[in-house]
Amino acid sequence: MSHSKTESEHGFEIRSSIPVLRMFDEAKAKAFYLDYLGFEVDWESRFSPTAPLYLQIHLGEAVLHLNGHAQDDAPTTEVNIPVLGLQNFCDYLIAKEADYPKPIPVDPRYQGRNTDLNLFDPFGNLLVFCSQTTEG
Repeated sequence: MSHSKTESEHGFEIRSSIPVLRMFDEAKAKAFYLDYLGFEVDWESRFSPTAPLYLQIHLGEAVLHLNGHAQDDAPTTEVNIPVLGLQNFCDYLIAKEADYPKPIPVDPRYQGRNTDLNLFDPFGNLLVFCSQTTEG
């Protein structure tokens, strides 16, 4: 990506954002994100041994924070995650035979091809794995 004129003139650079998703149950979060989707843990943090978990995970270039400090009234989040090989990713998830709804790509923009895989995590957050527009 090219840097904008503003960044070079003002001496700063905006980096990729990191969505923070609410998490109410560590075991369910790890089962969904690590075991099912294939994310890996970058780091975990607790203020004390009994404090809720806060962690950073990644899958490819997608980075997420899961916040165990979130309360029930914390907003749900929608995250768009670009993916090349969307159907291959679906097939990978289906082959796991996990106890989650079957992942089915959809065509929400009526482009004549299935571009989005919409998955809800156990806490109501929506992950939209979206095919790149240049992908067949």
